[in-house]
Amino acid sequence: MRSQPTRHPSPPLRAAIYGPAREIGRWQPTCTAWSTECGYELVSVIDETPDATRWGDLLVMMADGDIDIVVVASLADLPADRMARVETIGRRQPVRHGRGLRTLVYVPPWDVELWRRRGLTWADRAGLTVRDLVVETPDAHEWPGVVRMMAADEVQLVVMGSWGHLPPHRLPRVEVAGATLPGLLQPRAVDWYPAQ
Repeated sequence: MRSQPTRHPSPPLRAAIYGPAREIGRWQPTCTAWSTECGYELVSVIDETPDATRWGDLLVMMADGDIDIVVVASLADLPADRMARVETIGRRQPVRHGRGLRTLVYVPPWDVELWRRRGLTWADRAGLTVRDLVVETPDAHEWPGVVRMMAADEVQLVVMGSWGHLPPHRLPRVEVAGATLPGLLQPRAVDWYPAQ
């Protein structure tokens, strides 16, 4: 009789919790409970300084594969002046940043020309220097490279049409504790896999 292979459960996703130092008592318990509920292995708790210096360290950890998930209590807990960051086009006029900031336009795998044109127009109005354009694949193959470019300071902003253009299964990723299903930055604006 042949023996059956032993099935090993996949290793848990590694998570870091992130929030502002002055309010650690508010976000740390919420994010810890979320990580436990999701079955994540908690690797680090990072309380940010006012000048957002630890955000860059966190990006390097994500790019190096040391962590898979960053858990925040609220998107407002991410420092507004951090580099690198993601900006969505939305309906408002872009804030002019200045030509010195390098950006990447991130496009979903549908309506590529439409979102490419909108992203380039947005970047031009914001005064950004477009360094690259990335069209994502359905298996989220391109996203880790985008994170590596952000961690290496090759790009300082990533411009995309909406949060729904980020594939829900991408790694690494940011999750909002209690506000979204595990794996989602915000409720999906699009279906990545329409029913066939």
